[in-house]
Order: sequence, then structure tokens, then C-alpha cells
Amino acid sequence: MSKQTPPLSQNISRRTFFRGIGGFIAKHWLLSTLPIGGVGVLGWAKHDTLALKREHWDLSYPNLPAALDGKTICQLSDLHLETLQIPPQRIVQDVMAQKPDLLVVTGDIISDRMDLDKLNSYLSGLTAPYGKFVVMGNNDYSHLSRTLFKRYLKQFQSLGWTTLLNDAAYLSSLNLWVIGVDDPATAHDDVDRAYQKVSSAHTTSSLIPTFTSPFRLVLAHSTDCLDDVARNGAELLLTGHTHGGQIRLPGLQPLITNTYLGDRGFYEGYHIIDGIPLYINRGLGESVIPLRLNVPPEVAFFTLHRGVEAPKHQTTQLK
Repeated sequence: MSKQTPPLSQNISRRTFFRGIGGFIAKHWLLSTLPIGGVGVLGWAKHDTLALKREHWDLSYPNLPAALDGKTICQLSDLHLETLQIPPQRIVQDVMAQKPDLLVVTGDIISDRMDLDKLNSYLSGLTAPYGKFVVMGNNDYSHLSRTLFKRYLKQFQSLGWTTLLNDAAYLSSLNLWVIGVDDPATAHDDVDRAYQKVSSAHTTSSLIPTFTSPFRLVLAHSTDCLDDVARNGAELLLTGHTHGGQIRLPGLQPLITNTYLGDRGFYEGYHIIDGIPLYINRGLGESVIPLRLNVPPEVAFFTLHRGVEAPKHQTTQLK
């Protein structure tokens, strides 16, 4: 596995996480009294949980389809609506202010059955001229019967979102494939199946010499599908699942990342691994503990350009 970015951290298991975090939950009253920069750790964590940031990336490709030049993709991930403390209007306002051309959500929208009733308030106000696409995460599967899962998918459809469960959609006006890999964390991923339409179209189009290769945007909840994505090829893979570690005590590694790449230090941000440009989104919500520390939530934007410039990155703290 070849990498073009240095390791950031090492992962630990959930059992080690709970052992290492020790009294964080049971003794959070004590942490709240410890002064760090004038506030207790708990107060600091509450601040970080709401400290939404906009991460904007300019990505250049020498063979980018002309129709994609200047287009912007917005990625949301890991909303975990059961405990999400950021109000929907704040997310909708920031996303729509950037006028994205394409919207994607990379899994873990819900954490509980009751979250089905919250879906509309967070997703109904989001629009994009070229479409809205979503893939599932482990929590989207964990708490729903097959019947309720069907209802869940119908809710997305009624809100204008396309669910991609090991499937792909071709946007001819952009010469763009959106390829959705189903959740790797619960072994629902079947990358070869997700690429079936892409492979068939490539076989047909290869007979036409003037055909411009389409851009392949791959969506997956976890990076654990990377081996198969690299074998099939992609211009950009967008993922989440790690929460960027969620709890990062000063001077220490993230407490949990839950992926193979996380074990090797890749748990957030932009990397090129095995030739695949990869982005790991920190997400919006939280899991297990409804707090973040040193790992702010994010909304990510990717503007595509035709050229050979190095990636450019800008972070904006949102109010």
C-alpha cells in the first residue's frame, strides 16, 4: 500500500478506548472543574462539539471533463441525528450559502429508529442542481428492521436524494459517475457490483476513439473498501466513519478511529493512497459519547479544476 501523506496517529480498539477514557463519563463532573485556559475540559468539549468548520478544497486534474471545471461537491457525513446538537437551520444555511453543484452524504445519518422523524428537518432544505446522493453507514443498518429500512430509503427518495447501495449513477451533463459503495463497516460493501454499470459503459465507449474518460466520484462510509476501489480506479473517494477520532486529548493520539487505515494513522483529511485521492470527513455528529474534544465537526467542499496545481485547502470557522 503506497501512501503520499505521513501517518497522523494510531488506532485503538473500543475496549481500549473505554479503558483509556476511564472516568470521562462517570467523572465528567470532575473534568468540568479542571481549569484549562479558563474553562473545564467538559466545557471545552461542549464548545468543540458545536464548533462547526467549513473545509474547502481546490482539487486539480489534468484530464478533468470540461463540464466539471469549477463545479463544487459538498460532503456531509456522520450526522448521528439522535445526539446531533447542531441545529438543522445552521447546517442548511452554511451549505446553501456555498451554492454546491452536487451534494453527497457518506453514511451514519441516523443512530436510532426515532431518528426517522428527524430526517426531513435536516435534509429537506438542501438542494443542488446536479443531484443529491447518499450511501449507508453502519448505524443506518444497526437499528432498523428490513421493513423500517425500506421506509428509510423511501424517505430519502421523497426528499429528492438518490440512495446508492453498491450502485452507480451517470450524470451525462457532467461526464461524471457517482459510485456508491454500501457500508464496509457491516460488510455490506460490494465494490465490484458498485462498478458494474461503470465497467459496462467503459467497454461500450472504448469503441469510440474521441470519448473523454468520465470522472469517477466514489462514496463510501468507511475507507475499509479502499483496496477494491483502488483496483477499479477512482478520481476521488469520499468517506467518513472515523469522526476524526472524536476525542483527542492534548498531546495524545485520537482515542478511536475504527478503520484499517486509522490503525496506520489516516483518520481525517485529504490523502493519496494507492493512487486514489481520498478524503476522510470528521463528520457532524458523535457516537458513544455526545461530545467532541479537539476534533470539530465539519462540512466539506471540493471544487474541481482542470490543471496540474497541488491541492489547496482553506478552513473557515463558522458562527
